[in-house]
Amino acid sequence: ANHPRPLARIPSAQYNKKQLLRLAATSSEASDDTADSEKDEEPVVVEELSRLARIKKRIFPPKEEDGLTFKQKLTKAGLSVVLSYGWVSNVSYSIAVSLAWFVFSKQTGLSPLAPQQWKKFLAVYAGFFVFNNVIRPLRFAASVGASLYFDKLVQKIQDTFSCKKGTAIFLTVFFANVVGTVVLMCSGIYLASLAAGVPVFAK
Repeated sequence: ANHPRPLARIPSAQYNKKQLLRLAATSSEASDDTADSEKDEEPVVVEELSRLARIKKRIFPPKEEDGLTFKQKLTKAGLSVVLSYGWVSNVSYSIAVSLAWFVFSKQTGLSPLAPQQWKKFLAVYAGFFVFNNVIRPLRFAASVGASLYFDKLVQKIQDTFSCKKGTAIFLTVFFANVVGTVVLMCSGIYLASLAAGVPVFAK
């Protein structure tokens, strides 16, 4: 009996081998195209990232880590900056109290000085207090700008009253930081109560 030749399946194996080689070549070409595409896109991505980095650096400049606390930086800036920072902070908190007074009176129809209302008012003011702490760097920057005027004010008082610099500084602090703050806060509270339509003192 004649047996079938085992080599009859060779063409099929050769066909599969050729097909695999063709698929491998096609896949290699596709990979090369993908790699070329990625290489073309890479400069665009890097350029976009560098552009974002430049924008971020411009909006948020890097901070210098000198290891100093805020009070140490304030002291290092000089006496005039310390004086002006106290004044700027007092102005900022006076405005915060006035705004909190207006918001509380407008919402409740009562004055913070009404019976059992002070703690509720402090809860409203707490939000403004936190905001004031957040903008501390801005207050410091403003105090640096205002320090020149405090220098001139101290010198003016010293020349006018023929007093020592220490006395001139004391008078500056008293009139600008104490008297000025009291006047500003009272005026702000009065305007806030007037705008809210609620008297400052409960009847």
